[in-house]
Amino acid sequence: MIVGHLAAVRHHNLALGLDALRGGALVGVGLAAVALAVLGFLLALRAAWRGEVGARAVLGLAVLAHLALLTLPLLFSRDVYSYGMYGRIAAVHGANPYVAVPADFPEDPLFGLVGPRWIGTPAVYGPLFTLISAGVARAAGSVGGLVLAFRTLAVASSLATAFAAAALARRVRPGRVAFAAAAVGLNPVVLFQSAGSGHNDLLVALAVALAALLALGGRSLPAAAVLALGTGVKATAAVPLLLLAAWEAGRRPAGRRLRGLVAHLGLAAAVWLAAALPFLQARDPSLGMLELATHEGWLAPSRFVRRIFGALAGALLGGGAEAAVGFLVRVAFAAALVLSLALLVRGAARRAPRGQAREAVAAWGWGLLLLMLLGPVLLPWYVTWALPLAALLPPAARRALLGTSVALALSQFAAEPARLPWAYDANLLFGHYVVTPVVAVLLVLLLRDLRRRLRDGAPLDDAPERLPAQADRR
Repeated sequence: MIVGHLAAVRHHNLALGLDALRGGALVGVGLAAVALAVLGFLLALRAAWRGEVGARAVLGLAVLAHLALLTLPLLFSRDVYSYGMYGRIAAVHGANPYVAVPADFPEDPLFGLVGPRWIGTPAVYGPLFTLISAGVARAAGSVGGLVLAFRTLAVASSLATAFAAAALARRVRPGRVAFAAAAVGLNPVVLFQSAGSGHNDLLVALAVALAALLALGGRSLPAAAVLALGTGVKATAAVPLLLLAAWEAGRRPAGRRLRGLVAHLGLAAAVWLAAALPFLQARDPSLGMLELATHEGWLAPSRFVRRIFGALAGALLGGGAEAAVGFLVRVAFAAALVLSLALLVRGAARRAPRGQAREAVAAWGWGLLLLMLLGPVLLPWYVTWALPLAALLPPAARRALLGTSVALALSQFAAEPARLPWAYDANLLFGHYVVTPVVAVLLVLLLRDLRRRLRDGAPLDDAPERLPAQADRR
């Protein structure tokens, strides 16, 4: 199968003359392709919003686009090699990937493919995903087979998320089914940076979408279990899980709220522990979370603010001031994230007695956006967490989500510094000083709108539109 895919890619490259491209011409074609993909996505999204295209057409196109991904080589990210390496540490080498690191096994065939930043880092993914990675490592007979397995899992998860997002919109926003499907299924950041790179964030997105469907159907305990499974892939899903538990506790009479909270969080903890038991140990009981907290992403608004104010402080007061200001900025962003999430949880609990389930689910989208934009790491595939909820979000949150999606889709056009160093450097500059400032502005607008809604008691979801939904039946 791998040979067939590579042959197809080679044939297409020869037919289009892409094999002859070098240097600036190759980068130019890549930039044009990314820009056209983003433009096509925006046009499709607008047509879906206006009811000019139906959900069936959107989902059909999404299926074709996702299947086409499997004929392409790995795109943009090496993370899939880290997935496989951690899986092999557990399945082949018999070690605990939350303690051992790839550098402990330099003879492993995957070692040379793992990104330099990760060769000395233990696993930072959830225990359920580590179990999945170990299973893939056992089953895959080669490096190519392992990569294909993770990419197939990502593509299947992405398609399932698009269909689940459409089902979610059909239940609460019937006029936005095509829009919901397009926001996930035709999104370049989903197709290329996420599914095309085999990222596990799509499993988190699928867990969020399925849990939302369960919650809207009044099945909050199964929804908590599904979100616990998502947390077993990445800790990200703990945010909607906490909001779900707070909402369900708030719905109950005063004397039964603690029981409702314990029921949901206790079930989730049991599900998570079932996956974590093989990896628990005293050296890192957080299973990678403490390690992850030390990381900082190149596109994160917190890094941009830290660099700007740190440089100013350093120029005025010296190098020591730059380090001190940088530390204070990181602390300020962490505090803003904790405070924003705490206020959102409190707001959800207070609205629960009179609110509707769709507002509870929309609160998940707010929480995931806050985590994505205020956290220390921002990567393109993080956008997928909240995309299934796009149709439920009010304008400011929806703009922040889709605007960040488009910005991050444009953020990568040179993934390997060794191939074209000048293009990679240009990519970094574009990300630092064009993409990140745009995302920072969207963050400010998001926080301002959230503050207003929490202060005034305005709904966290969007008011139902009054447009007919005939387009979704085409």
